[in-house]
Amino acid sequence: MQDHARPRWRLNGRQLEFGGAEVLLLGGQVHNSTSSHPAAIDEAFARTAGLGANTVLAPVCWDLVEPEEGRFDFGVVDHLLRSADAHGLRLVPLWFGGFKNAGSTYSPRWVRADRARFPRAVTHGTIRPAFTYEGATAKPVLSVFSTELVTADATAFEAFMTFLAAHPLRDVVPLVQVENEVGLLADSRDRSAPAQRIWDAPVPTAFIDALRGFSTASMAGTIWREHGARADGSWAALLGDDWRADEVFMAWGFASYVERVAARGAAVWPVPLSVNAWLGPQPGQDRPGLYPSGGPASRVLDVWRAVAPSIALLTPDIYVDDAAPVIEAYAAGEAPLFVPECRPRAGDIVTTLAAGGMGWSVFGVEDLQEESLVAGLLRLLTAAERDLVSARATGRLFGAAVGPDEEREIRVDGLTVTLRATGALFRRMFLDAGVFVPDPVPGQARTETLPGVAVSSPRDERAFGLIVAESSESFLVIGRDLTIDVASAEGDVEIDRVVELRHTDGRWVEGRALNGDERLRVLPFDEVGAVRIRILRSAAPESAAGGDALDVGRA
Repeated sequence: MQDHARPRWRLNGRQLEFGGAEVLLLGGQVHNSTSSHPAAIDEAFARTAGLGANTVLAPVCWDLVEPEEGRFDFGVVDHLLRSADAHGLRLVPLWFGGFKNAGSTYSPRWVRADRARFPRAVTHGTIRPAFTYEGATAKPVLSVFSTELVTADATAFEAFMTFLAAHPLRDVVPLVQVENEVGLLADSRDRSAPAQRIWDAPVPTAFIDALRGFSTASMAGTIWREHGARADGSWAALLGDDWRADEVFMAWGFASYVERVAARGAAVWPVPLSVNAWLGPQPGQDRPGLYPSGGPASRVLDVWRAVAPSIALLTPDIYVDDAAPVIEAYAAGEAPLFVPECRPRAGDIVTTLAAGGMGWSVFGVEDLQEESLVAGLLRLLTAAERDLVSARATGRLFGAAVGPDEEREIRVDGLTVTLRATGALFRRMFLDAGVFVPDPVPGQARTETLPGVAVSSPRDERAFGLIVAESSESFLVIGRDLTIDVASAEGDVEIDRVVELRHTDGRWVEGRALNGDERLRVLPFDEVGAVRIRILRSAAPESAAGGDALDVGRA
């Protein structure tokens, strides 16, 4: 690789930087087929930019760029780059190679047609995977243990990265995803002949060395120690012959495959690389095979990190109701965090960034409503990107999503900051005064996306807010329906001033000063807003002075 072609993007710890300046990737992923046609690309990218996003994620499909073996056509990739640049977006290409959503439908025809050269995975078929139905046309699933497949996939990925490295618009690409939601459904282990040969062969010494370093919380390390912590032997001899051993074996297999593909591409263009995860276990999918066995699921994250060092980020696709535990698991140990796919839930953006995430992406971004909470939040966050990254770098970015019966506490500069849902507090206060205010009718909330599309769901009704501690006495807050209270053990503290903000021409412009009754609702109920809160601190006096104090407790 020539020095002049070295990427300006790099991952510095948990921070993504361009030319030494930290950035946030905030936007969405287009639908899987959008990036197959120039007109669809332009329409989707224009809509993404119009929603206030700064980043778009889009597939690059192996079957389209290498329709015949050795003949590459990167015209669609060129259009992705040019359209992203024209719309002022950063572009994260998603390499849909040998595996996408635990299948191989994006592998070229010349691969899928040659079953002798590219063998299929074999399963017992005793597990009915999610999102399937009886009588459906069989989906091709290639064996991850095929040496011909990994060589062909890696060759294509290397050609793609070579094209990217030579492109004049390469700097719009901060990150490249390798494959998509890899793993095996319908069984916990591939039973094909190539897979069985490796299952029966000695476990590689390098992986046994990794097992020795796994923590006591590691599933792989635990079952290895349960079977005597042996230094040699087959997979069954070292790990047993149940679903846990199968998942570790498949994780090693898929991580090894992805590492070979990623390393070939990184050798010509070392931009940060990621792999995304279909979550497991999750509600209704508690065993491998119900979710893709061998993918970077929570039980085998340590296996992936040990076996695939070329991958900088393991990223969760979040389609569960409670995102916080998922974000905590994938950010554990100060691991860099990015959410490449998520339902349109504004509170999950806040949860991700408050946990140190470098970005968040909604799936099906071109379907997002312009008046949705997600779009409103994206507009403010991308406008305030400099404020957010500066606060994050100094440990002064906080936030949470808060349900109606919840509260969160944040401690900063000697203050305890309590976050509560304003609407729920209002109903409680009215009830205390003898006035009943009904809760919102379930299911009546506006949807975040267009009616009828796959990711359409009731709007995220949680209160949420990101807080930038600008100083010990000033907070910038971006959010919705959030009440903020402050307390201090060091003396009296009160809210001194609250001012509404809007972001115009690259700067914050002050609006109304809120006081009196308006202090009860500093952020809007039905849209995203911003305020600056100034705090007044004073030391508690040891004794009253200057006359008698008014006793407000007596008539």
